[in-house]
Amino acid sequence: MSYDIFLGCVIPARLPFLEASGRKVFEKLGIKLNDIEGFSCCPDPTGIEQIDHKTWLTMGARNLSLSKRGNGSIISFCSGCVETLKGVNYFMNKDNKVKDEINKILKKIGKNYDGKTNVKHFAEVLYENLNKVKENIVKPLEGFKVAIHYGCHYLRPSEIINWDDPFDPITIDEIIKTLGAESIDYDLKMECCGNPVEKSDMDLSLLMIDNKFKSIQQSGANCVALVCPACFQQFDFKQRELNKKNNSNYKIPIFYLSELVALAFGYKPEELGLKFHRVQPKTLLESLQFSAKI
Repeated sequence: MSYDIFLGCVIPARLPFLEASGRKVFEKLGIKLNDIEGFSCCPDPTGIEQIDHKTWLTMGARNLSLSKRGNGSIISFCSGCVETLKGVNYFMNKDNKVKDEINKILKKIGKNYDGKTNVKHFAEVLYENLNKVKENIVKPLEGFKVAIHYGCHYLRPSEIINWDDPFDPITIDEIIKTLGAESIDYDLKMECCGNPVEKSDMDLSLLMIDNKFKSIQQSGANCVALVCPACFQQFDFKQRELNKKNNSNYKIPIFYLSELVALAFGYKPEELGLKFHRVQPKTLLESLQFSAKI
């Protein structure tokens, strides 16, 4: 099994340690990730699409046209990239006139896209291979009480993403449970983290993530798991800002799903770049008998 890996912008530019954990997990699972020369920004579904839909389609279709189409086509560690690339497929296959118009533009650079490149989120692939995940666990995550944040792009628009229930999702919960951790329910589990709002209203963005943190603290969870780099930045970066602004004391460890899977697979925290997290998970890891030289 192999996939062409689409990294997008945020992870390689700002959060390369998330890529590292993802690559380790898929190597352990025996799933090959092919690096493709020429992939660019997806582009961002909350940016260019709102300004010029045709430009968004063209940039996305150019990326999709570069796939060598391994057994599984494209995989991405970013929910926003998955939404864009799935969205481009959706709109181009929905209307042949749109497909012809976009391909007329792509022809100028010697490209063509037929709409047949499959796109998957890395969590989707993990869920489809839960038996393999279970077989590779050497250190179950006992004691991890995880508040899961699905995020917006992972589930919606549901007619485009089309794989988990947008109102009552189960996929990440099932992966977390397979790792031996406990999935902790909390009141605002399905609410947006507020990251996209930051560009227009910082105060509202901070209020949204503050509400999430309060709900998570009340639930008794001892960490957060998520699958989107924008969400990761909001959860991990904004705790210090909120503490300064509101005189709060948030110190909630934030993990990318790939990092938790890698820990369960036996990788050491220092191999995963956990020292680059703003909120250091060292205390939690040591309390759960995970060596934490970070």
